[in-house]
Amino acid sequence: MLSQAVLEKISLDTIDSSGYAFQIEMNFFTWKNKFRIAEIPIVFTDRQRGTSKMSTKIIREALVLLWKLRFVSIFDRTIS
Repeated sequence: MLSQAVLEKISLDTIDSSGYAFQIEMNFFTWKNKFRIAEIPIVFTDRQRGTSKMSTKIIREALVLLWKLRFVSIFDRTIS
């Protein structure tokens, strides 16, 4: 859960992603601003019907985002 202090520090206008990639981007900016990140384990039960929303497009978006954030992290020291 993001605290108010984290949300006030992160420039939300710089967040380009949505969906799963949004979580990656928010964690990245939280980490870059030196806030603590904690993992809270959850248990998912196996899907009984329907299909997964995880697609090749979503996976590709996440991988591209990781490289973009790495590049920005190296070359832009003013990131927030």
